[in-house]
Formats: sequence, structure tokens, C-alpha cells
Amino acid sequence: MLKPQDVVISIKLLQDWKGSAAPTYSELASALKMSPSEAHAGVRRSLEVGLLRRPAGSTQRMPVPVRMALEEFLICGLKYIWPAKAGATARGMPTCSSSPAVARELDVPQPETPLVWRHPAGTVRGEIILPLYPKVPEVCADDAWMHEWLALVDVLRCKTGREAMLAANAIRNRLA
Repeated sequence: MLKPQDVVISIKLLQDWKGSAAPTYSELASALKMSPSEAHAGVRRSLEVGLLRRPAGSTQRMPVPVRMALEEFLICGLKYIWPAKAGATARGMPTCSSSPAVARELDVPQPETPLVWRHPAGTVRGEIILPLYPKVPEVCADDAWMHEWLALVDVLRCKTGREAMLAANAIRNRLA
């Protein structure tokens, strides 16, 4: 059965790994603040459900994302399996359209009351939503690319209407 960290792993594998074809399991795990065995299990589950595939005729060890499957799952399924609801107020890292990069990409104003992932080094006080995976704030503190992706995914987890439609289009464009 798919776990939330498997989606985070699949998104991370979309990233360019500084010229190398793909990361090792240790590099992937380190980048996502998880153990190599957890990364390996997440890749295996993502392969089983079709979010990842092994490249045909490749000696590459790490599977690659199936962009169409990832698009369909992120846009149509994720919000039903792991919805996000705003809760108490605390200091954290901005997510959804509270993230300046996502607000710019979607061309929407930042909300009056920001949505945040609780994080001790957070710069914004707002309503907390639980991240897709507990280590997401730590990962995003070191990785702006992942922060943008996961904040955009959070729009789909907690918003409806125009903002969700804009986020879905942004994800389609990123995966094209």
C-alpha cells in the first residue's frame, strides 16, 4: 500500500541530480532525511502502483517517475487519500499559496492568514497543516525546489475551485 513518503520520493526523482543520471538510494535517502531502507521501500511501493518504472534497456539502478501517472495521482487522487486541513496557529514554513514562489506561479495573492508546516526555524506564523510526510519541513528548509513542489501539491490537498485548478495546471506544465 502506498505511503505519503512514496509520493515525496517520486517527486524528488523528477529533480535533476546535478548532471548524474540518478541518485543512489543513499543519496535519495539523505536528500529526503530518511533511512536508505525507507527510501528503498518507498521506491518499491511506487514501482508496484505505477508511479515509477525501470527504464527499458538501462543499467540505471534507480527507477524514474511515470509523469502521466504522477500527474493523474497528484491532481485527482492525493486529496482524497491524504487531505490537509488547517489547524492551530504556530510558527512554520509557508505552504500552499502562502509560499511566495507558489503565489507568484499561480498569480494569486498570498492569503491573509498563511498556511504553514510547523518548523522551529520557520519564518511565518500561520495556521498549521500537516505535511504529506513529517520530514517535509526539514527537507524543504534545504531544498527550494522541493519546497515549491510540495507547497504546490498542498494547494491540491487543501484548496478547491480556482486555486486548485491553477495548481493542477502548474503541475501539468511542470510534468510536460
